[in-house]
Amino acid sequence: MVTTRKKRVAMTEKLKKDVFMACVVRVSREILPYGSFKAVGETHKIHPRTVANLWCSTLKQIPGYQPNTPLDPVSLLANVPETAFTTKFENSGRNPKHDRDMLLQEIKNIDPTARRTIRSLAGAVGIPVMTIWRMKQSKKLKVHTMALKPKLNDDHRLNRLFHCIAKIDKNTINSVAEMTFKSMYNEIHIDEKWIFLVRDGLRCIVTQDEPPPKAISVSHKSHITKVMFLSALARPRFNHTTRQEFDGLIGIYPVGEIDMYVRASHGHQPGDLKWCNVNMDRDLYRDMLFNFVLPDVKKKMPIDNNIILQQDGAKAHLPDDDPLFAAKVTELFGDPTAVKLYTQPAQSPDLNVNDLGFFNSLQSRYYQTAPKDALELIEMVEETYKNYPAKKLNRIWLTLQSVMNQVINQRGDNDYTIPHMKKKVLERQNQLPLSLDVTAEASTYPLDILVD
Repeated sequence: MVTTRKKRVAMTEKLKKDVFMACVVRVSREILPYGSFKAVGETHKIHPRTVANLWCSTLKQIPGYQPNTPLDPVSLLANVPETAFTTKFENSGRNPKHDRDMLLQEIKNIDPTARRTIRSLAGAVGIPVMTIWRMKQSKKLKVHTMALKPKLNDDHRLNRLFHCIAKIDKNTINSVAEMTFKSMYNEIHIDEKWIFLVRDGLRCIVTQDEPPPKAISVSHKSHITKVMFLSALARPRFNHTTRQEFDGLIGIYPVGEIDMYVRASHGHQPGDLKWCNVNMDRDLYRDMLFNFVLPDVKKKMPIDNNIILQQDGAKAHLPDDDPLFAAKVTELFGDPTAVKLYTQPAQSPDLNVNDLGFFNSLQSRYYQTAPKDALELIEMVEETYKNYPAKKLNRIWLTLQSVMNQVINQRGDNDYTIPHMKKKVLERQNQLPLSLDVTAEASTYPLDILVD
């Protein structure tokens, strides 16, 4: 005969309270009558011994209780502590062999290079690997990814600091507690990015009995098809002139040209179109600004005040006082100061919304598609760019202001961690700020360096 074990009931906090109350109700003539544990156990489908253990352990926690003394139901309910029914699952099981607090202090003293993996950390501390793994599972340890950041000198830090302080709204500098950043509605950030047809390490979810997809074969990583794009982004907002929402997407432009195959080969015939990458130089960069970026700025962006076109300091980019650029702006806008070039501080990709988060976000969306060649890649990237959510782009601009706060706190350095603002939660609650408050660290700098 096969017997089946009854499933053990989890003693939750509510169940403990109900069982204790059922026992208190049965108190008669200052004692708990015989058979009460069995009756309460049958009612709540638990073993009578479990009821007895809970009753005895709870009585021991009542202040002033002495064994074998008369029981008063009113006194029992009034004096039972709230912690008597608390369920602490982490306190179950045997005591740990190693003191966790001492281990955490010892781990802090170990060089970070010896903490790359759980196995290397366990070897450095001299404890089993599973001990480190359990500490990680219990949230006492966490994994931190160390990103490569540009190396800065004193001039770089000073320029970064001045750049961020110049973004503070002059009208709010009377009180440090009320200082906020500018809305940055008149800024456009432009930057280039190589996007590859495929990348190494792409994930694919398969079923347990399904063979993995066929691996992507290339002769060499340098032969992977790629296309450079020039992206121009502004901050989304409502356009009061057209009474429409402006999504902040000025445009994304492939850098290259379309040509035709001359000879037949595997996969194409003579006359088929192909994409040819070209080197980005100053002349090409100027042509793209004149023929694509500036016309789209005039067409799409609300003209409220002077527009700042922020670029990085690449050799192919134009100087801020380029006369040909000023002439083109005058031709399109009628005013040479309508659009100004501004070169961001050197070694500062974190001060451009493209590098800060947009390119990574765009790639994560693009890699959900499967283009076959460069022309399909361009088409899908442009489609992904066109459908990029304006709310998400606005959150990246707020992240930029959070980064500038950290740059001010670090005296221009880039050794910081971006704090989590819970922007999605604030957005759902309609509490997402237009601009972030400046930290009190800004009060230590002379405010007369604030410039437009």
